[in-house]
Amino acid sequence: MLFGGTGSRVMKRIAQRLPETPLILMCGRNESLAAELRALPAGGAPRVVVGYTPDVARWMQLADFFIGKPGPGSLSEAVQQGLPVIVTCNAWTMPQERWNTEWVKQHGLCVVLRSFRQVPAAVDELTRRLPEFQARVRKIDNRAVFEVPDILARILEGRAEPQDRLRRAEPVSSV
Repeated sequence: MLFGGTGSRVMKRIAQRLPETPLILMCGRNESLAAELRALPAGGAPRVVVGYTPDVARWMQLADFFIGKPGPGSLSEAVQQGLPVIVTCNAWTMPQERWNTEWVKQHGLCVVLRSFRQVPAAVDELTRRLPEFQARVRKIDNRAVFEVPDILARILEGRAEPQDRLRRAEPVSSV
């Protein structure tokens, strides 16, 4: 579970709703949240609470799926690490992050919720269909880091092509 570099209070409510789910709780620089999460009873599932670390990718490699906010950095890293995602899209979702929820939904990489109160059902659905979600995530070939410099160079030289040059995976009609 990751909600950016300072975590989020919603992580505590999510952890309380998932007492039987093993969780890696990434709190970033929010030491008070990390302390509260460490104090929670874990139920029957192992938990690890991680403070600030430059090794987010390593921790994600230990996970089966991602729960968090639909920020571009978090989602990009989750997809790059092969993780299906659980995110929300509602009135509190930042406008620039709403498209991210549409993209992961369109490609069948996620369960998008209206509220994290629905997270137990989402975890059940995702884990029940985990191989299916993981197969779709593996089809994403994000080469933007290699393509963007060339696109920017063409723009600066005034010879940008109008078509979208970034490769996209085939959308999935339903999740």
